Amino acid sequence: MAPFAASADEGNTHAQDELANAEAQYTDAQQTAADMQSQAQASATNERMIALLKSEALRQRQLNLVDNANAMESLATDLANAARANGDAEASNEFAIAQIQAAALVAHVDANVANAQMLAQTKGRWDELANAQAQAAALHQVADFITGQQAQLNMANARAIGDEQAAAIEGPAMVEQQNGTAMGANSLLAADTVFSAGTVNATSAVVSEQSKASDVLSHAAASLANAKAMAHVQ
Repeated sequence: MAPFAASADEGNTHAQDELANAEAQYTDAQQTAADMQSQAQASATNERMIALLKSEALRQRQLNLVDNANAMESLATDLANAARANGDAEASNEFAIAQIQAAALVAHVDANVANAQMLAQTKGRWDELANAQAQAAALHQVADFITGQQAQLNMANARAIGDEQAAAIEGPAMVEQQNGTAMGANSLLAADTVFSAGTVNATSAVVSEQSKASDVLSHAAASLANAKAMAHVQ
């Protein structure tokens, strides 16, 4: 009987040792699970922070792109307006030049007509008066053409040149503004995408670590339950 009793005592002691070890492992598993959950929260916070920083950088890039595009477009508008204003000034200058040319053209023949009128009245030289008047009429027509049709053509050409210069300035600037705005929109979309991805990654990190922690606790709990059962059997 003694050997049997000794064997029973040894078995019970072993079972108690197994139970104590399982309880210790379960306690360790609880601490490990808590550490894993803390790490999961830290990882989630890190994911959110990284996503926030990246998102803010992309949003700042969007603002910079749009601001730069708008600034360039505003500058181009000012330069284009200056080109048009210069075209208007050149048109006015063309008209002034035409008036000066016309006045110079008829001044001499008008003087000749006045002189011929005096000679005709005093000396009967009517043929010279007729000739002077004919020349004056012809040159007045030329002067009218210079200050009329020709001047209008020159003025229109000056304004057209100003408009062409303005269009050459505004066209590329408009394209750049649209391009900058589009790039800004893409950057803003990327910022939203990055931020959303950070939230998803943070949630994934928590869920993943919680699952691992649950597995650790479940395994330790199963071992503890088995050790308790063995201890009761003994």
